[in-house]
Amino acid sequence: MKNAPLSARRRVAAMALGAAFGAGSAAALAQEDAERAEHGPLWLDETYSVRALDWVEEQNARTLGLLEADPRFEALRSDAAEVLTEPTRLPDIRFMNADAYRYWQDRQHPLGLWQRTSKSAFLSGQPEWTTVLDLDALSEAEGMRWIFAGASCREERCLLALSENGKDAAELREFDLSEVRFVEHGFVVPNSKSRAWWYDDDTLLVAPVLGPGSVNESLLPRTLRVWHRGEPLQSARTVFELEDGDAMLGATLIRAGGSDAFVAVRRTDFETARYTLVHLDGASRELPLPELASVMGVHDGQLLLRPKVEWRPAGSDEPFAAGTLVGLSLNDLMKEGRIEEARLIFEPAPGDALRGAHSDGDALYVELLHDYASRIAALTPDGEGAFASRFLPLPEGRFISVLSVEDAGLLLREEAPLVPPRMVLFDPGTGQEEILYEEAPAFDTAGLVTELRHTRAADGARVDYLVMRPEEVPEGGAPTLVYGYGGYDVAITPRYEPVFGKLWLERGGVYVHAYLRGGGEHGPAWHRGAMRKNRQQPYDDMQAVLRDLQERGVTTPARTGIMGRSNGGLMAAVVMEQAPELMDAVVIGGPLIDMLNFHELPPGATWTAEYGDPRDAEMRPFLASYSPMQNIAGEEADYPPPLIITSTDDDRVLPGHARRFSARLSALGHENLYYEDDQGGHYWELAGGPAPGDWRRRATARAVEFTYLWRQLGEE
Repeated sequence: MKNAPLSARRRVAAMALGAAFGAGSAAALAQEDAERAEHGPLWLDETYSVRALDWVEEQNARTLGLLEADPRFEALRSDAAEVLTEPTRLPDIRFMNADAYRYWQDRQHPLGLWQRTSKSAFLSGQPEWTTVLDLDALSEAEGMRWIFAGASCREERCLLALSENGKDAAELREFDLSEVRFVEHGFVVPNSKSRAWWYDDDTLLVAPVLGPGSVNESLLPRTLRVWHRGEPLQSARTVFELEDGDAMLGATLIRAGGSDAFVAVRRTDFETARYTLVHLDGASRELPLPELASVMGVHDGQLLLRPKVEWRPAGSDEPFAAGTLVGLSLNDLMKEGRIEEARLIFEPAPGDALRGAHSDGDALYVELLHDYASRIAALTPDGEGAFASRFLPLPEGRFISVLSVEDAGLLLREEAPLVPPRMVLFDPGTGQEEILYEEAPAFDTAGLVTELRHTRAADGARVDYLVMRPEEVPEGGAPTLVYGYGGYDVAITPRYEPVFGKLWLERGGVYVHAYLRGGGEHGPAWHRGAMRKNRQQPYDDMQAVLRDLQERGVTTPARTGIMGRSNGGLMAAVVMEQAPELMDAVVIGGPLIDMLNFHELPPGATWTAEYGDPRDAEMRPFLASYSPMQNIAGEEADYPPPLIITSTDDDRVLPGHARRFSARLSALGHENLYYEDDQGGHYWELAGGPAPGDWRRRATARAVEFTYLWRQLGEE
C-alpha cells in the first residue's frame, strides 16, 4: 500500500478512521448552524465548561481507542517512560549562596523534588542531594497538582512559584531556605498570572491580578505596586501602570548601579519595550533606551543591549547595527536617567548570531550560533577602551550553553544530535575540559549520521536543514519527520533529543530540523524579515525543505510527516492546507489556529507584533489569506488526516484553537485525530523545554504522537 498513489492511500485511511470513530461524530458536530461557521463552534473556547470537556473526553476516547489497539503503542509508551525517567539525565542547575539547586522528577516522584547539594560537592562531581521541597507530598496534602515553576531568591528567602498542573499561572509563596519551610504569614500571591520581584528583605514589587480592573485585555497585570511585609496585597501602592492596549509589564535593574530605583518595563506589544526609571515614592522619568532591543546582562558597570534594528542613541556619531552587543553606563542610566556614552562591545562576524553574554570580572563571554552550532568568544579589555576577542577551543558541531562562570572556569553544557549531553568545567586559559556529568545514551546511534543541507525557497532565499538519518536510506525513502518553528526569534539548535531518538530514529526513521525564517538562528534580521506581512516566508521555507528531501530520495510524500508546536503548530496547519500533496502525516501541537480572532483569546493580544493585528484593516486580509481556521477547503481537498494535540491547562495558547480546528475539519468532511493532554500547560518535549509534570502522562502523550506517525508513515 506504501507504493499506491497518496490520494488512494488517504481514502483507505479515511475509511478506517471513519469506521473507528463511528458515523455519528460529524453529525453530532453539525447540530447547530453556527457550528458550521468559518470560526468553528465557539463554545469549545470555554476551556472548562461541561459541554466542552465532554467533547474532549469523546475525542480522547476515540483517539486512544484507535491508537492503543496498535501493537506499537505500548512499546512506544514504555520506551518514552524509560527516557523521561533516565537517572543520568542532566537537570537545570541554579547556584544560590553556597549551594546548587535542581528540580528533579523520577519514577517515585512524578511531580518532582526541589533539591540541593553544596556547590563545592556539585562542582567536584560528587553531589549529595537533599530534598528542600517534595512537590508530590505537598500536592497530596493540599489536594492540588503543584509543579515547581521556579524560585526568585534573596539570600535565604525565596518566592517559590507553584504551577497548578503546568500552567503559566502560578501561586507565589515565601520560603525560608535555612529553615526549609514556607514562611508563616509570609508573602503569598494567589494562583494567577501575577508577577513579583524582591526590592529588599521586607518589600516586593508586585504586578498583581486582583480582579477585572487590575488586568488588561490579555488578562495580564496592568499595575506595578510596592508591597510591604504585613500589608494586604490589595493595599499595595501603585507606582506604575500600563496604558490601554499595552501588552504586559515587568521590573528589572532593581536598585542597580547604586540607585534606590528600579526600571519598569512597559511592553506595548510582545517585541517593543519602553523603559521608565521609578522610585518607591512614585517619582519617575522615561529612559532613552531603544524600544527594539534585548537586555543581555550587566558587565563592569555597563548595561548590555542587543539592538534588534539599527540604533543611533542621541549624541552618537555612528549607529549600532542590529545584532551587535552594546554597553551603556549603568550609573548614568540609573542615577541620571540618561545615556552618557554607548560603546560597541562586540560585533558578530557575518553568519554569527549573538545569543547570550556572561560576565566574569574583566572577562566577558558571548555565546554565538554559527551554522546552527555554538561557539563562544572571550572578550578582554585591550587597554584602549575596546575589547580583544578570541574564540575558545571548544568541540565543533555542538550546541553549548554557558551555565555559570566559576573560579575554576566556565560550567558548560555540551550536546549534539547524536551525542548525549554532558556538563563540563572548561578552563579558558588552557582549553582543558573536565567532565563532571554525562547522560547515558538514550538511543542506539549505530549507523546514524547527521548532515547539514540547504535548498531555495520560492523567493530564492537559502533555507538550511539538518538531517539525522540512517547511513543507508532504503530505496523508496524512509519515514521522515520534519520539525519546524520559524518565529519569535527562537533558534532551533542541534540538540540531543532523547524521546525523538528513541521513538523515531532508533526505529529507522529520519528526523529533520528545518531552519525556517522567523527564528533566531541568524540574528534579528532573520526573525524580523518573517514578521507580519512576511509571515508566509516560513511556510514557503518548510515546503521547500519537504520538496528537497523528496527530490533527493530521502523520502516520498507518502512517507513524509511534519510537526510543530505553538507557533510551529500554526506553521504545520498552514503547510498542510497549502501543500497537502507533500506529506501524509501532520502533528499540530498546542497550535495557534484562528488568526482572525486570536487577539480575543488571552493572552493573544500580546502577539500582534509578530503576526499583525486582525483589527487592522490593512493586516486582516493578509491574515485571512493563510489563517488555518478560515482556509479549510471542502471535501474535495485531499488533506492527510492530522493529529491535533494540546493541553487542557494550556493557558498561553488556549485549547480552543485546537478544539475548534478539529471540529471544523470534521464538519467539513476531513478526518483527523484529536488528543488533549490533561496536564502540562504550554510545553513541548524537545530539549530545553520546561518539565511539564507527571512522566506517566508525558509518556502517553508521546506514544500518541509516535504511534500516529508510524501508522501513517511506516510499513503496514
